[in-house]
Amino acid sequence: MSQRREEQDMLDKVILGALNRCDVRWTALEKKVLTSCHSLATRTRFDNRLRYLLKKEYIQRVNRGVYHITDKGKQYMEVI
Repeated sequence: MSQRREEQDMLDKVILGALNRCDVRWTALEKKVLTSCHSLATRTRFDNRLRYLLKKEYIQRVNRGVYHITDKGKQYMEVI
């Protein structure tokens, strides 16, 4: 597996893990990801991964700025 793919999986796992506990606002989610993955996370990478997870329907936006993990996202989290 490539280094880039491993970094993407790590960011996905942190995002999905935070959302697995409860619905999270975008700003709180960004802070968590940037602090826990400080060596590889940037705002741009975080935004790209969040858009990817939304597009693949692993997460959904439930209110303005509030995100929720889907059942599909929970399955994806177990795989990565």
